[in-house]
Amino acid sequence: MYRKFTLDSLLRLFPISGLSYSLAIISIFLLSSCEQDDCNYSYISYEPIFMSYDEFRSVPVELENPRPLEKVGKIYFYNRYLFINELNKGIHIINNSNPAAPVQVGFLNIVGNVDMAISGNILYADSYTDLLVIDLTVVTNPQLIQRIDNTFNKQIFGNNGYADPNYGIVVDWKQTEIVVTGNCDEEDIMYEDGLGTHQGNGNPSTGISGSMARFTITQNHLYTLNGDNLKPYSIINPIFPEAKSKIELGWGIETLFPYNNNLFIGSQRGMHIYNLDAPSEPRFISTYEHITSCDPVVVSENTAYVTLRNGTNCRDGLNELHLIDISDLENPFLINTKSMTNPYGLGVASQTNNKTLFVCDGDAGLKVLNVTNPLNVQQIGADTSINGYDVIAHNDILMMIGKDGLYQYNYQDPENLQLLSIIPTE
Repeated sequence: MYRKFTLDSLLRLFPISGLSYSLAIISIFLLSSCEQDDCNYSYISYEPIFMSYDEFRSVPVELENPRPLEKVGKIYFYNRYLFINELNKGIHIINNSNPAAPVQVGFLNIVGNVDMAISGNILYADSYTDLLVIDLTVVTNPQLIQRIDNTFNKQIFGNNGYADPNYGIVVDWKQTEIVVTGNCDEEDIMYEDGLGTHQGNGNPSTGISGSMARFTITQNHLYTLNGDNLKPYSIINPIFPEAKSKIELGWGIETLFPYNNNLFIGSQRGMHIYNLDAPSEPRFISTYEHITSCDPVVVSENTAYVTLRNGTNCRDGLNELHLIDISDLENPFLINTKSMTNPYGLGVASQTNNKTLFVCDGDAGLKVLNVTNPLNVQQIGADTSINGYDVIAHNDILMMIGKDGLYQYNYQDPENLQLLSIIPTE
């Protein structure tokens, strides 16, 4: 017979070092057949696998042959091409001239990549701690122009525990089962979840990001989230980003969405609104506060759409869609809510006399909502066979990325989505 223990109670029995932060990602068990009040504890230890900074920066940033989609992250659309992040490995480049038959062009190898943004054929991408500037003029032959070292604070605490950055970049974690002996009298409390990190609109020369983006471009500036800071870079000279002010935003900052000379920032405690009249120095306008939850945001006209979800990184928040009136940016207020299952990214599309919202609702699939009247939100469609993460809605084409791969739909008739193509994950 086994009894479950909290990680905290286990750590009180068996202290561990910062370098080898052993997390009970799965349940921690106590074997109750004891002798002399001693019990065997079994838990999973995750040891960080490091790469030196010199080795990390010597890895070529180059286009390789196409590879299967596996653990996909952010999605970006630019000039007929889709760019899909493979978490911490690089970017899949897909020719999407025909959404019914997308063609994988290649895989851009970028160690430690999570976020990206594109303007004027220049790709800005993170590579763990560094910011990369890459020329996409010939998309089949990307060229690294420069690497700006030590731009981001990353890999201090990952999904599997703490890792001392002085040892280099964490490129993986080694899993080991540990069995130790301790006192049987410890409290039995279940600990099942692992600890973890949390992790727009465009114009013709700038791409379109999904709602989970932490990079965005507007007003000739690249805006990035670095931990709890907003960092603008002037890209008037696009190949030489110039760092500007650093704005402290507080904890739990997650996503960026530019709209009409303003920046909407999703966080675990609310939606922040900043004015970009002086783009190098964003000015705080207001915050719409909500219960602690994960919070991506998109905006159309006088309404902001925010999904709230709970989970490991999002505490005990709600699973809801919030519609927020932003006609007065200094006083945003809630006008409607709709219950969700576990929502992630979302995208909004305006058509003649109609406004449609697409919500990736976790295991509940893709939901299609008519939000023309924000006081009377109606679900008009769904695809419950998929698990979505984020979407881009553009020119009647919905591009959705998720655990199952890349799905594309024609939403000219949003009540009857037409599935155009799938590139599945493997």
